[in-house]
Amino acid sequence: MPLATQAKDGILTIAITDERLVEPEHLTRLFGELDALLSKSTEDRVILDFSHVKFMASSALGKLVQVNKKMAEYRAKLKLSGVSKEIMEVFKITKLHKVLDIAADEAAARKAFQKTGLFR
Repeated sequence: MPLATQAKDGILTIAITDERLVEPEHLTRLFGELDALLSKSTEDRVILDFSHVKFMASSALGKLVQVNKKMAEYRAKLKLSGVSKEIMEVFKITKLHKVLDIAADEAAARKAFQKTGLFR
């Protein structure tokens, strides 16, 4: 399984354990597993940890946007963490850094989830 999960303090962390997200069949399986995990989860705050990912095909971007949109439809919050400089550059070129909520690492994502108030 290319995903490792941990639920703690009402936050589900899903680590993508693969270094390369490239092959269409692999992406379909990975995002299918991700969808199944999210469908079963009771947590409404999710961190998607990219710290193992070194390369990502452009086709994965669309799937990531779909996950983000589905999370928003269910009023759940998604944060990405551990995004490499190279992948962050792709997010910036495609303007996805404005759409996706990206934290430097899991600790920063958890801290951001702990904020309270109207505009957290």
